[in-house]
Parts: sequence; C-alpha cells; structure tokens
Amino acid sequence: MIFNELQIKNFGIYQGDHSINLEVTDGKPVILLGALNGGGKTTFLDAIQLVLYGKHAKCSNRAGTAYGSFLASCKNRFAPKDAEVMLSLSFLHRADNKIKRYDIERSWQVKNLEAKDKVRVLVDYQFDEHLSQYWDDFVNEFIPLSLSDLFFFDGEKIENLAHPQRSSELVKTGIESLLGLDLLSQLQIDLAQVDKKRRAGNVDQSVMAKVSACEDEMGDHNVVMSDLKKELADIEQQLSDTNIAINKARQAVRNTGAHLIEKRDELKFDLGAVEAKLKLNKAEQIKLAAGVGPLALVKDLIAQTKTQIRLETDAKQAKVLDEAISAYDEKILAALNSSAAPEQTLAHVNQTMAEQAKARQQLASVECYLNTDLGIFNGLDARITEEEKQRERLKKDEAKLLEQQALLQKQLDTIPAYDSVQHVIAELAEYEATLKNLRTLKDRKQQLLDQATARSNVLSQRYTNLLAQQNKDTFEQKRTIQVSEHIKKLKATLQGFAEQLISENIDRLQTLVKQKFDALGRKSQLISDLKICPTNFAITLYDMSGNALEPAKLSAGERQLLAIAILWGLAEASGKELPTVIDTPLGRLDGIHRSNLVNNYFPKAGQQVILLSTDEEIVGDYYKQLKPYIAREFHISYNEPAKTSGFNQGYF
Repeated sequence: MIFNELQIKNFGIYQGDHSINLEVTDGKPVILLGALNGGGKTTFLDAIQLVLYGKHAKCSNRAGTAYGSFLASCKNRFAPKDAEVMLSLSFLHRADNKIKRYDIERSWQVKNLEAKDKVRVLVDYQFDEHLSQYWDDFVNEFIPLSLSDLFFFDGEKIENLAHPQRSSELVKTGIESLLGLDLLSQLQIDLAQVDKKRRAGNVDQSVMAKVSACEDEMGDHNVVMSDLKKELADIEQQLSDTNIAINKARQAVRNTGAHLIEKRDELKFDLGAVEAKLKLNKAEQIKLAAGVGPLALVKDLIAQTKTQIRLETDAKQAKVLDEAISAYDEKILAALNSSAAPEQTLAHVNQTMAEQAKARQQLASVECYLNTDLGIFNGLDARITEEEKQRERLKKDEAKLLEQQALLQKQLDTIPAYDSVQHVIAELAEYEATLKNLRTLKDRKQQLLDQATARSNVLSQRYTNLLAQQNKDTFEQKRTIQVSEHIKKLKATLQGFAEQLISENIDRLQTLVKQKFDALGRKSQLISDLKICPTNFAITLYDMSGNALEPAKLSAGERQLLAIAILWGLAEASGKELPTVIDTPLGRLDGIHRSNLVNNYFPKAGQQVILLSTDEEIVGDYYKQLKPYIAREFHISYNEPAKTSGFNQGYF
C-alpha cells in the first residue's frame, strides 16, 4: 500500500484547500516534511488517520470527546461558517494480484457545534457505493486498526512504549492481530453466549395460546390487506377512466376554441396598444401637414416668386442708379463742351449715354408688387426634404400598424364568447379536480397498505418463532445439555490452539526484535539475547553474561530504540507493505542514536516512510545522510496574513 496524495480543506490549522504529493520511487522511500512546533505536523498525521478510520481514529487531541463534537472542533476557526471540511487520501493497494487505486474522501459541515461525516470511495476513479457505505468496516482489510500504532506513531511518545507493561501490551496486541487470535477470543465469547441462551431456553406452556392468538390476528390482518388491495385496484380503474375523460374534455375545449379564452385579455391589450400607436401616427402626420409640407406642391410658383423678387431688387437698384448717373452724365457733357471737344466725340459719348439711360429706365420700369427679399426662402428646401422623409416613415409605420391591427382583430374574432363554451371548461375543471382527489386517495391507501404489509411481516416472523418454540420437547432439553458440554470442550481446544500458535510464532518475533535493536543500537554488545513470554508477553533482556537486564538500566535513548525495534519487528512480522508515518522522528535521542536511525531505520522501515521533523532534528549531517533516500521534500509553514499553514516545496 502506497499513499499517492493527501488533500486537506479547512481542517485544523489548514484553512482553504491544500494538497501534497506523497508518491515515492524505487530506492527513495522517504518523504521529508519540515515544520516548526505548532506548524501543522501533528494535524497532518491526524488527517491521515481520520480519513482512514473515522470515528475509530487515534487522533492526538480527541481524548473522550464525542465523535460529532470532535469533527466540529477540527474545523479551521477562520473558515466561513458554512464552509465544508474535507479530507481526501489516494493510495495504491494490491488486491487479487492486481494493483488498484483507491480515493477516500471524508467530508462534513458543522451545524450547532455538531457534525456528521460522509464518506465517498472511488476504486480506479469509479465511485464504489458499497465501499463508501461500509468503509469503516473495510478499512481493516487495508490497515487493521489494531496494527495502526505500528505504522503511525509519535517519536516523542515512543519512549513510553519501552516501559515493561506498555511494551508487553504492544506485543500482545501485535501478536493477536498478526495471528488472528482476536477472532478466537471473539469466538469464545460467542460460544459462551450460545451456551447461555440454550440453557435459558425452557418450554413455555402458554405457547399454544400465543400461536392461536397470532393466527387470529394474522387472519384479521389479511382481511384488512385484501380490502386495501381491492380499494387500490378500484382507484386505479377510476384513475384510468378519469384520464380518458380528461383527454376527451381537452379535445372538446380545443375544438370549440375555448382554450383561447384566456388569451382574450392579452389580445385586447395588444390591440389597444396598436390602436394607440395608430392614433399617435395620425397626429404626427397632421402636424407635418400643418408645416411647410404643402409648399412642396407649388414648387413652380415658388421659383417664379424668387425670379420676381430678383427683378424687383434690380429695378429698385436701377432707379437709384439712373438718377445718380444722369446727373453725372450731364457734368461730363458740360465738361466736354467747355473743352471744345470734337463734334464726332461729343456725338459718340452722347449716344452711349443715351443707350445706357434707356436700359436703366427699362429695368426701373418693372412693376414692384412683392416688395420683399429672397431671405424669406432660406432653409425652405431642406425643411421640405426632411418633412417628406418623415412623412414617408410615418406612412410605412402606419401600414405595419394597420396589418397588426387587422391580425389581432382577426384573432379576437376567432375566440368564442365565454358563455358559449362555459360548460366545456367547467366539465374539464371537474374532471381534473376528480383526478387530483383520486391520486391523493391512492397515495393514502398505498401508505396504509405498506404499513399493513410491514405489520404482516412482523406477525409472520412472530408466528414462525412461536411455531419453533412450540416444537420444543424433552429431547431438545437433553440436546441443550449435550451442546453445553461440547462448548466447554471446544473452548478448551481453542485456548490450547491459541497457546500453541503463539508458541510457534514467538521465536520469530524475538529474533526480529533482537535484530532490529542491534541494527539501531550503538553498543553492539549491549544485550546478548531477548525473550518474550508467551503468556504475559513481557520482554526480558539479557546482558553478555546471560543475566537478566532491567529496562531501567537502559538509557532513555536506548529505551526509545527498543520501542522502535519492537514496532519495526512487529511491522515486518505482519507481512504487510504499509506506509510508515513518524511525527518528531528523532525525539530525545543523542547524536549517535540519531545517526543509526537515519542510516539504518528510516531507509528500511517500509516502501514509503513519511517523516515529520522539526528544525532541530533532521538537519546538518543527518539530512545529508538521509538525502539519497528522499523522494520528496516539503516545508509546512504558517502564513500569518492568510491565517493558514501550507505545503511548500523544499525542506528548511
């Protein structure tokens, strides 16, 4: 089993969505995560255990808290009130000689300081409803809860396991889980329960009366069920007949056009709107007709008027000029006469002046009756053109509105009067009301039938139990005594089998724990042998002289190494290839012991080893020694502005 990815959302110190890639490669089984105290290491370990084991998880801060309250307390305190908390773990697991991918998602929302989690399980990216519903039972097939302490543990607390009593409890739990002795213990308990029940079974003299009463009750109940079924069949027939009648009534409504009545008001409203627009259009056209539009009909007259105005203007100017020029001409002639100009010149000048005077007099003789100027026609042509365009647009709009008016009027004309189709509409409404009442009645009868069926099943089971009890006789009582004797012998056999099984496997475990302790200890000649008692599972160490060595004589670091050796030996004896997750892995060990762990334990503890270290543990030479075995490195740091811890690439 290998973890692929862990996703955390609004859990503990982690606000929002966070994910971490936990995949490893051959020869590099270590995932190293660094964090300061309080940064989120223990929360990371709790998240893995909680998503796997749910209410059975051995989380660090749960104590005796109820599961629902514990889930509520795990929500990040800065997350929104209605935010969801979610943990998701994906891993690879070999089953039936085939590696499958599992995705486990556990989520919950907090309401009134309580929460109830939901589990979704995907196998090879396909949702598995059965696994999702019974995951808390199936998880023991992957990582048995009784063995979880062998693979998920806190390095700072590991020394406590080296205490004689705690170590014996650990070995006892490990041995029983590895050999399946917990099943034998449960079997003995079950056998004792069977024996107790058989001894307590006596023939009840009132059984016959109970059987008779049960038969009478079942008979009465069968009549009730029969009546309910008949009533349901009648209702079904009425429903069918009513549906047919409704279809016919709806067809009649369509044939008479009654289904259009509800559109009458809408059509009248639309028609009124169109008529209002027509009225407004007419008013606009009248307003245009009162403007300059009519002048477009007398364009020739306007042109003539403009010509006349120009002539009158020229005539007025000619009159003024004629008086001034005539006086000027007289002065010129007088000057010429006084200067003794030649006669020919005088004649020519005089003729020219006479011709000019005649032309001016002809122009000045034009009749002036308009007495105005061309300014009165300024902008007239542009206004006429603009109003002609407006008039054309209004005409087009009017044509469209008239078409809409005609269409709406035609639709209104096709709608029948309500009085003529009232009976058809009322008939349809009556059938639909009947159908609704029948459906309600059917639901109520069906509910009564379901209740009656459930009651019938209960009575049937009771009747079967009474018949079985009725068939007891003296032979059964004798048989009970025989079974009780057999149970006693079977329990003794099981006890002997368990002791024999432990005895056959304890030697291998002793050898494994001794090997692991030697690999971890810096004093290679510290102990010569290690024994585990097959009855109370106490561990006894022997020095090089063959004398029993008290655990108290070991240093704190050596006791911690002994506990790790026990865990390591039990894990290897289990034969399960599972991830090992260690919080604060180096604890209170001294330098040499730390080096032995880094070189001899972490790279070999499993196919995947996840270490949660502080900045004072795996650093310096220890980090360099472990580096060749590290597949991925992360730093868990707290972001004060964002109020959350997060996973960042790279170690400290």
